[in-house]
Amino acid sequence: MRTAFRRRGLLLSGNWGILDWSRRPIASKTFRHLRACRQRILGDSPKIQYGLGFRDRPRHRGSLHLEIVPNFIFPTAIWSTLFDDRGTFNAALLEQIYRLRDQNPKGVANTNVKGWQSPNDIQTLPEFEDLCLRIVQVCQRIGESQHFMPDLGFNLQAWANINPPGASNKIHYHANCHFSGIYYVSLKAPECGSIFFRDPRVASRMLSYPATQATDFTTEEVKMKPEAGRIYVFPGWLEHGVEENQSDEDRISIAFNVLAGRQGSA
Repeated sequence: MRTAFRRRGLLLSGNWGILDWSRRPIASKTFRHLRACRQRILGDSPKIQYGLGFRDRPRHRGSLHLEIVPNFIFPTAIWSTLFDDRGTFNAALLEQIYRLRDQNPKGVANTNVKGWQSPNDIQTLPEFEDLCLRIVQVCQRIGESQHFMPDLGFNLQAWANINPPGASNKIHYHANCHFSGIYYVSLKAPECGSIFFRDPRVASRMLSYPATQATDFTTEEVKMKPEAGRIYVFPGWLEHGVEENQSDEDRISIAFNVLAGRQGSA
């Protein structure tokens, strides 16, 4: 990679930050003057370095014995757990979700693409009371681990999703809630598609790291594999979406938002 700089009619050529004064024909008087200036400043050094010319900098001889420890700040957590009784528990949920669709075939349109979504009020239906209580318990445990204030109430809003083959969910986030999440009721893995999360650090998208493989530090997107009976909980502000269902079965889930607050204030 070569660089060139023109100043007062003189063309100075460089290579990775190295200026070589002898590469371009310049008037002899001017060249002698520049060479004299260079000699006074640098002595016998034939080159002038500007910026960081890594190729021509002396390398350290021998190994540096350094312990370099990363300090992770502002971590983004995605919590999950798997229900032990998911077989019988999901069978009952599955029946109720299809019943909701039969009652309201049109559903609602939000982030769902070619999929069906119920109104976000299934927390009011007695058929889903058990699941809603479990979701709240999971969020309470998470809150305790993060030193939430004691005696908080957890307000829940939930809805059902049926994504047939070819359906997906556009990337989005959930406003005005502390936690969002998804519980998987029925699916055919791995073709059903994963939920994916995008790096929330917007400024980091200006420049990618030149890594040969993704790490927790350099990655821009993380996928979590779906599993029937598993619940994922994450911050509501975390952008996420769901890949296209490429299986031959419906991918069925229940999504939710949770807002924590003092009783009567949340």
